[in-house]
Amino acid sequence: MSNGQSQAADPFLQQQRQQHAKLQAKRQQQMAQRLNEFKAQYVAEYKMHLTSPAQIEALYDTNDGVKPKLRSDRDFINARLLEAGLPLGGGVPDVTPTSPSQMTLFAHSEAATRFVHDLEGTGCYDTVQVLFGNSKNREDGQNDNAIDVTVKLKEKNWYKLYIGGGVNSEDISSLGDGGDASGLGALGVGGALPKLQFETSASLLNITGFADVSTASYSVDQTGASSFKFIHDRPLCSWMPKQNAFYEWLMPRDPNLIDAGEREQQSNAEMNERQVFVSDDAQYSLGGGSHTTLGIHALLDELDYESTRSYKEFSRSIGLRLANHCRGAARGPGVGGTNKPSVSLPESMAGPYLYLDWSIKLRDLLPRRHTEFPFALDCSKEVASQSGTTLKHSLTGGMYLNGCFTDDRFDPTMGYDAHLTCEVAGPPGDVGFCKVKGGASWHWPLELLKMFVFDVPDEVPINDEDPVVIGATIHSSFHAGAIQPLAFNGLCNNGSYRGIPLSDRFYVGGPGQLRGFLPAGIGPRASKGGATAPGGDSLGGDLFYTSTLAASVPFPRYFSSLRQNGGRILGFANAGTCVSTSSLGSGSLLSLASTPALSQIMQSSRIAVGGGVSFGLPMGRFEATYAVPVRFGPRDARKSLQFGFGFSFG
Repeated sequence: MSNGQSQAADPFLQQQRQQHAKLQAKRQQQMAQRLNEFKAQYVAEYKMHLTSPAQIEALYDTNDGVKPKLRSDRDFINARLLEAGLPLGGGVPDVTPTSPSQMTLFAHSEAATRFVHDLEGTGCYDTVQVLFGNSKNREDGQNDNAIDVTVKLKEKNWYKLYIGGGVNSEDISSLGDGGDASGLGALGVGGALPKLQFETSASLLNITGFADVSTASYSVDQTGASSFKFIHDRPLCSWMPKQNAFYEWLMPRDPNLIDAGEREQQSNAEMNERQVFVSDDAQYSLGGGSHTTLGIHALLDELDYESTRSYKEFSRSIGLRLANHCRGAARGPGVGGTNKPSVSLPESMAGPYLYLDWSIKLRDLLPRRHTEFPFALDCSKEVASQSGTTLKHSLTGGMYLNGCFTDDRFDPTMGYDAHLTCEVAGPPGDVGFCKVKGGASWHWPLELLKMFVFDVPDEVPINDEDPVVIGATIHSSFHAGAIQPLAFNGLCNNGSYRGIPLSDRFYVGGPGQLRGFLPAGIGPRASKGGATAPGGDSLGGDLFYTSTLAASVPFPRYFSSLRQNGGRILGFANAGTCVSTSSLGSGSLLSLASTPALSQIMQSSRIAVGGGVSFGLPMGRFEATYAVPVRFGPRDARKSLQFGFGFSFG
């Protein structure tokens, strides 16, 4: 072979060698990737037997060398570990005979994450860590190959001071006298928009060692209305001695207390009664005896209704609340920052929330005074007749899903939400009634509708650039409420308006309920009103419903900053009414199922259509809408351009 041929072959050989080297490197990379996958799978499925109880230690800065003394109760921390699904001392039983064992490292990591999220949600800890380590030779009879569980806690200071501002929170014992309506808009309890306020508070944290919270706060808003609140919230088990039978029933059973003979005799169903299994945060927030709380709340509050009803109300209340958990609020400013006790508003809590609330409230209704004639009243005769003091004694129970079955609590595009409350008031109070209200909202992405409704095959991909489909969502909601007066043989409702005091009736309107109408803009009205309530004082109804059908899409791509911050463009149609049963020719709710009554309710409905923009912010939801009322009454208070802000939807 000549030198020219040899030189011509060299580049070819070099190219072959380079391709072979690239192929070898690719094969090695693939082998390393598969090996890492096998390792990850082995680690995830690795069986781990955990000892019980867990070791509880203080997490401290090693530089100063000072180890603080923990206030947290060790039995309480171990109970939270068991309720989170961490199988201390023997494992959590399978839920079904076919379900895989929950003894793997992956399952332990999920349970530990739930535990950390839960304990940090109480607002009593700066840092929570869960560590798994090899156990030394044990003398307590447990498996020598078992793994120790160590919980390291960095507790917050036992006191906390707060000075700042935010959005005015509503009366913790009112429990939502108004009805939120849309599943899309801001919540306005009683039809009132939230107000800015200045607030100062002092809190005591984890004094008993059970993640308890005690808070005293004072606030005043821009109208001068002030309020003072006291809250003490703690798990129910902390109110009783540990040797008490009810305490043992509430708390998860320590597996070490179950001997070997008893273990063999227990069926899977019976073992499930002793230990707690949870599969996700939604189920976890409902279960566990250490999550059952009993809180005390007291309130001195001034409520300003002069803009819609020409009166102010001064209330003093005290009550108790039994709730299912105390993980704290999901988000939001106010007392305790991002973590509020479980006697806060039910709709502000994180996760599904069940509660039973007893309260007694003393209320003073003060009609608006005339600005030029101090001895004259500037209100309707209906409001003037209700002036004075009333005592309300009530028991309320309710359930709030709080958006745990949606993809985003404040900007939902998929899933459903719901709430239901029932309040009964009676002796020894002056007020007697039974009030029920609730509602639900649904959110369907257009991609799913296109796939299931229009039968698009699964293998046909949806174009990510399709501006009509991607991100578009259909929303719907329906909310309703009714009140039935209860006289209790003449002991209650003496002198009240149509059997129900004005403060307990339903008021509908505003961006969070019925867009296109002002707060308390529809419903029964007096023939006249004060200077700040043109068109007549709103007298409220004892029956209401609101319904919304809407569609929303993200902002176009060239509005990248708005799109990334959850901005959406929406169009909607909403309808609703607020009436008195006496106007329907009946004083009983049982007769409302008749065709004539239903026909009158539908004929009294108000309708508005419009559009706007919304933003799902970290602390809530903001929306700006423009609505055009297409069906309204001659005395309805209407407003097309509205701004709303709220914390809960449905």
